[in-house]
Amino acid sequence: MGRRLLAAGMRPINNVVDITNYVMLEFGQPLHGFDYDLVRHHHIIVRRARPGEEIITLDGVKRKLTPDMLLIADPEGPIAIAGVMGGAISEVNDNTTTVLLEAANFQAASVRRTSVELGLRTDASSRFEKRLDPELTVAGANRAMQLMAEHAGGTVHPGVVDCYPSPPQPRTITFSTDDVEWLTAVKVTQHEVVEALSWLGFIVVPDEHSNSMQVTVPTFRPDVVESADLVEEVLRMIGYNSIPSTIPVGPLPEPQVDSWFEREYAIRNILIGAGLNEIITYAMISRDRMINLLAHADAQSACVLLQGARGVPSNGTNTEVAAKNGASSAVVPFDARTLPAVTLVNPLSSDHDTMRLTLMSGLLETIQENSKRSKAGLRFFEIGRRYLPSDEPSSLPDERRSVGIALSGPAEISWYAELSRPADFYDLKGVVETLLAALHMSRYRFTSTQHPTFHPGRCALLELPRMTDAGEETFSPVGVLGEVHPLVQQRYDIPQRTYMCELDLEQLYEAVPRSLTYAPISRQQELTRDLALVVDEQVPAQDIHDAIVQSGGELLRSAALFDVYTGEPIPPGKKNLTYSLAYQSQDRTLTDAEVNTLQDGI
Repeated sequence: MGRRLLAAGMRPINNVVDITNYVMLEFGQPLHGFDYDLVRHHHIIVRRARPGEEIITLDGVKRKLTPDMLLIADPEGPIAIAGVMGGAISEVNDNTTTVLLEAANFQAASVRRTSVELGLRTDASSRFEKRLDPELTVAGANRAMQLMAEHAGGTVHPGVVDCYPSPPQPRTITFSTDDVEWLTAVKVTQHEVVEALSWLGFIVVPDEHSNSMQVTVPTFRPDVVESADLVEEVLRMIGYNSIPSTIPVGPLPEPQVDSWFEREYAIRNILIGAGLNEIITYAMISRDRMINLLAHADAQSACVLLQGARGVPSNGTNTEVAAKNGASSAVVPFDARTLPAVTLVNPLSSDHDTMRLTLMSGLLETIQENSKRSKAGLRFFEIGRRYLPSDEPSSLPDERRSVGIALSGPAEISWYAELSRPADFYDLKGVVETLLAALHMSRYRFTSTQHPTFHPGRCALLELPRMTDAGEETFSPVGVLGEVHPLVQQRYDIPQRTYMCELDLEQLYEAVPRSLTYAPISRQQELTRDLALVVDEQVPAQDIHDAIVQSGGELLRSAALFDVYTGEPIPPGKKNLTYSLAYQSQDRTLTDAEVNTLQDGI
């Protein structure tokens, strides 16, 4: 027996314990033997633990118990944790002469909850968690008594103390051979069905006047609950190869319009074509890891995580930025537990107990790990969902489809490290513009903003046009992009500047044109003019561009900014913006006078 236990991966201890382990492997029924002389008052009680109660288990560890844990106890205290592990106080030892054998069937959820709370998973608990057949208890106890009489020289006391308050009622299912043919197209006879189910332990009472029958399910098959389960059992015995090959019949399913699967597939191909690598991170995270995204953790900054694509409109002032030489900055104390988020009741670990509010945490952690192993340029993207809590307690969270992009390190590959150019904000902006161009979106703008994750003054909102309820057109933010704040970069131990972007795909696709209109290529000559403007440094170039396009009219084909200059002779606080303007008509060649008039009007 000892050799068999070793072959099964269990360590032999003594003849009594070995027999209980052997029966557990043989029958699947966990057993526990108590030293009868060590059970105080020779009486056991099954009860819940009392507040503050403790027990020393067989592994020698003192464990604190809670009132929701089930115990095996004697009148003076606990002697075992029900379904998990016995107590050292009544352990079978070399001096044991009388054994009290316990065989039980505990509620699976109770054993699982106790095992997880104590951090104690045993062979017994793993079996009780799977819902054992209650009829196994007596059979397992009888088998153990037989082996103890044979191998331990024991004398079995006659009788069994059995507490079985509510035996399960037999479950009977009405079944017909027509059910097999309807689900599998296999024609079977009543005799074949009766024979197949009887071999599996079912009690079958056929109806002599029809193809129906009454099937009583054995207690060891809790998985069989309806006739479809019986069809599977019959087919398993007859053979799956008896299922005929048939062509599906019936109407074809309606095609899905604007399938998100197709949309995400298209975005994935676009970003891979732009030189990015896709990553997949866990949707479960911790609040502390999300708070690490905030340069200064406070309640106002934490609310930005809930807003997703929205940042804080820029007011023209910059926040103080910490030096990158290790200088520290005061952080406002903030309790991460107050961050509104969807929390799991039974998480796998404390590090994955919350549904993520943003994709940026996973992107930064991926950058952090890869920067330790490679000096090559890191260009990642992830398509996933953010889980924003609802204001109503009983409502499900808002699952926002989003895409996140992160760039770090060299922007291009070079044989010489000193010639490689580091990635910058405009590389990230170029990837976003590539995505928008592939989706046929030509109208968008970038506006300055502030975000607690990004460097002040190096952060922008992507805004797209939409129609309000009043029928007016306005621009609304769908994403934020910028350079990661130095404090956040230090916190993640990233050696080089990093740039990130997060876009709300659902808002993005609301602005994608439903149909495309193509204009013929003009045969007329194009005339170009340059326009240089001196404006305040705080004036966004996008506002100047919008004003030029609005004033240029239909003959203005394009306006491209190609130079920004500050310094002498430009006055302090000013900047020079130089645009290249292209004019063209569809039906005639424009004259210099016409173009000059348009240029003067701008």
